[in-house]
Amino acid sequence: MSIARLLSSLVPAALVTLGLLLLMHFLILRNMTEPEEVQEFRIPEITMPDREITTEYDTRKPDKPDEPEEPPPDLPEPEFETPDVETNISFAPQIDTGVQIAGIGGFSGDGDYLPIVKVAPKYPARAANRGLEGYCTVEYTVTVTGETRDVKVVDCPQNVFSSSSVKAAQKFKYKPKVIDGEPIEVAGVRNRFTFQMAKDD
Repeated sequence: MSIARLLSSLVPAALVTLGLLLLMHFLILRNMTEPEEVQEFRIPEITMPDREITTEYDTRKPDKPDEPEEPPPDLPEPEFETPDVETNISFAPQIDTGVQIAGIGGFSGDGDYLPIVKVAPKYPARAANRGLEGYCTVEYTVTVTGETRDVKVVDCPQNVFSSSSVKAAQKFKYKPKVIDGEPIEVAGVRNRFTFQMAKDD
C-alpha cells in the first residue's frame, strides 16, 4: 500500500470524527440549559350549597278493584265416602219380564238378563253437608258380556246425585239375556238410586 493512498483515507476519517465530537458537545450544552417556566393551573374548589332534606310519604289509598261482573263458577265437589250416611239402591229394573235362567254363568237355555253385581253409589259430599236427600233414575244397555253401556240420567230432581249414580251404574254386572242359546243386548234398562241420610238411633 502506498503512503499517498493511506493519507487520502485518513483525512476524511479525521474530519468525520471531529464533526461527531462537535455535534455531541453541542447537544450536551443544549440540555444543560434551565427549563422554561410552566404556567400552573389551579382547579377551583367545588362547594355544595346547604340543602334541607325532607322525606315524603305516599299516604294515598290504593284504588278499590272493580267488582267482578259475574261470580266465578262453583268448583266441582270432590266425592268422599261418608260413613254416617246410607244409600238405598233399588235392584229391580223397570222392565218387567219373566226370568228363566238355566244356570248362572252359562248360556245353556233361554232366559232374561239377571243382575249379578250392583255397586252402591257414593253419597256426594255437597249433598251430605247440606242434608239433601233424593233419588236418581238412570237408563243403560246391558251388553252381551253382561256389562252396562250408554248410561244416562232420565229422572233426577236433585242434580247433585246424577254423577255418582252414573258412575255406580257403569260398574253393574249382569247375566246377559239369552235367546236360542245366544246372548243379546238389552236396551232401555233402568235403575233407581235412593239417597237417604242415616237416621240416629
